[in-house]
Amino acid sequence: MKTKLAPIIIAVIIPVVSVFIALTLVYFKKKNLSVLEDFSYAEYLSSPKNLSGNSYLLNAEIELQLVNLGDKGRVVAVRTDKGDKLAVLIPASIVGNIVTKQRYAMEVLVGDNGRITVKSMGKY
Repeated sequence: MKTKLAPIIIAVIIPVVSVFIALTLVYFKKKNLSVLEDFSYAEYLSSPKNLSGNSYLLNAEIELQLVNLGDKGRVVAVRTDKGDKLAVLIPASIVGNIVTKQRYAMEVLVGDNGRITVKSMGKY
Protein backbone atom coordinates (compact mmCIF):
# COMPACT_ATOMS: atom_id res chain seq x y z
CA MET A 1 0.00 0.00 0.00
CA LYS A 2 2.91 2.35 0.69
CA THR A 3 4.18 2.03 -2.86
CA LYS A 4 0.86 3.20 -4.36
CA LEU A 5 0.75 6.27 -2.12
CA ALA A 6 4.34 7.45 -2.69
CA PRO A 7 3.89 8.56 -6.34
CA ILE A 8 0.78 10.54 -5.42
CA ILE A 9 2.60 12.35 -2.61
CA ILE A 10 5.51 13.16 -4.91
CA ALA A 11 3.12 14.36 -7.63
CA VAL A 12 1.56 16.79 -5.13
CA ILE A 13 4.80 17.97 -3.48
CA ILE A 14 6.64 18.88 -6.71
CA PRO A 15 4.05 21.46 -7.96
CA VAL A 16 3.66 22.95 -4.46
CA VAL A 17 7.41 23.44 -4.11
CA SER A 18 7.64 24.85 -7.66
CA VAL A 19 4.91 27.42 -6.98
CA PHE A 20 6.59 28.42 -3.71
CA ILE A 21 9.94 28.95 -5.46
CA ALA A 22 8.31 30.98 -8.26
CA LEU A 23 6.47 33.24 -5.80
CA THR A 24 9.66 33.76 -3.81
CA LEU A 25 11.58 34.81 -6.92
CA VAL A 26 8.84 37.26 -7.97
CA TYR A 27 8.72 38.73 -4.46
CA PHE A 28 12.46 39.36 -4.33
CA LYS A 29 12.53 40.80 -7.87
CA LYS A 30 9.89 43.39 -6.91
CA LYS A 31 11.69 44.07 -3.64
CA ASN A 32 14.92 44.87 -5.53
CA LEU A 33 13.14 47.49 -7.68
CA SER A 34 11.50 49.07 -4.65
CA VAL A 35 14.95 49.85 -3.21
CA LEU A 36 15.48 52.41 -5.99
CA GLU A 37 14.50 56.01 -5.44
CA ASP A 38 11.70 57.32 -7.66
CA PHE A 39 12.80 59.42 -10.63
CA SER A 40 12.18 63.12 -9.94
CA TYR A 41 11.21 64.96 -13.12
CA ALA A 42 11.42 68.37 -11.40
CA GLU A 43 14.98 67.71 -10.20
CA TYR A 44 15.93 66.41 -13.62
CA LEU A 45 14.69 69.57 -15.33
CA SER A 46 16.40 71.89 -12.88
CA SER A 47 19.79 70.16 -12.96
CA PRO A 48 20.26 66.86 -14.80
CA LYS A 49 23.97 66.76 -13.88
CA ASN A 50 23.05 66.38 -10.20
CA LEU A 51 21.35 63.08 -11.07
CA SER A 52 24.09 61.78 -13.38
CA GLY A 53 25.47 58.35 -12.59
CA ASN A 54 22.49 57.41 -10.43
CA SER A 55 19.78 54.80 -11.01
CA TYR A 56 16.12 55.50 -10.40
CA LEU A 57 12.72 53.83 -10.71
CA LEU A 58 10.58 55.41 -13.43
CA ASN A 59 6.95 54.31 -13.72
CA ALA A 60 5.74 55.48 -17.10
CA GLU A 61 3.57 54.77 -20.12
CA ILE A 62 5.15 54.46 -23.56
CA GLU A 63 3.68 57.20 -25.77
CA LEU A 64 5.48 56.62 -29.08
CA GLN A 65 8.78 55.61 -30.61
CA LEU A 66 10.75 58.70 -31.61
CA VAL A 67 13.65 57.06 -33.45
CA ASN A 68 15.12 53.61 -34.04
CA LEU A 69 18.91 53.66 -33.69
CA GLY A 70 19.39 50.14 -35.04
CA ASP A 71 21.88 48.16 -32.97
CA LYS A 72 22.06 50.95 -30.34
CA GLY A 73 18.37 50.70 -29.45
CA ARG A 74 15.49 53.13 -29.74
CA VAL A 75 14.43 56.40 -28.24
CA VAL A 76 10.84 56.52 -27.00
CA ALA A 77 8.66 59.21 -25.51
CA VAL A 78 7.15 58.28 -22.15
CA ARG A 79 4.60 59.89 -19.86
CA THR A 80 5.08 59.50 -16.11
CA ASP A 81 2.26 58.76 -13.70
CA LYS A 82 2.20 62.49 -12.91
CA GLY A 83 1.76 63.43 -16.59
CA ASP A 84 5.33 64.61 -17.24
CA LYS A 85 6.73 63.72 -20.67
CA LEU A 86 10.34 62.85 -21.47
CA ALA A 87 12.44 60.76 -23.83
CA VAL A 88 14.38 57.65 -22.78
CA LEU A 89 16.81 55.39 -24.61
CA ILE A 90 15.93 51.70 -24.58
CA PRO A 91 19.10 49.81 -25.56
CA ALA A 92 18.90 46.98 -28.09
CA SER A 93 20.09 44.62 -25.34
CA ILE A 94 16.63 44.87 -23.75
CA VAL A 95 14.79 42.25 -25.74
CA GLY A 96 11.03 42.20 -26.11
CA ASN A 97 8.15 44.02 -27.66
CA ILE A 98 7.75 47.57 -26.46
CA VAL A 99 4.07 48.33 -26.82
CA THR A 100 2.67 51.87 -26.86
CA LYS A 101 0.01 52.74 -24.29
CA GLN A 102 1.46 50.11 -21.93
CA ARG A 103 2.76 51.00 -18.49
CA TYR A 104 6.25 49.93 -17.50
CA ALA A 105 8.33 50.04 -14.33
CA MET A 106 11.79 50.98 -15.59
CA GLU A 107 15.11 51.07 -13.85
CA VAL A 108 16.81 54.03 -15.50
CA LEU A 109 20.33 55.44 -15.36
CA VAL A 110 20.98 59.15 -15.85
CA GLY A 111 24.17 59.60 -17.87
CA ASP A 112 26.80 62.35 -17.62
CA ASN A 113 25.17 64.25 -20.47
CA GLY A 114 21.68 63.94 -18.94
CA ARG A 115 20.63 61.10 -21.22
CA ILE A 116 18.19 58.70 -19.54
CA THR A 117 18.95 55.06 -20.38
CA VAL A 118 16.74 52.13 -19.40
CA LYS A 119 18.64 49.34 -17.61
CA SER A 120 15.68 47.01 -17.12
CA MET A 121 11.93 47.20 -17.48
CA GLY A 122 8.75 45.25 -16.93
CA LYS A 123 5.03 45.83 -17.31
CA TYR A 124 2.97 46.74 -14.28
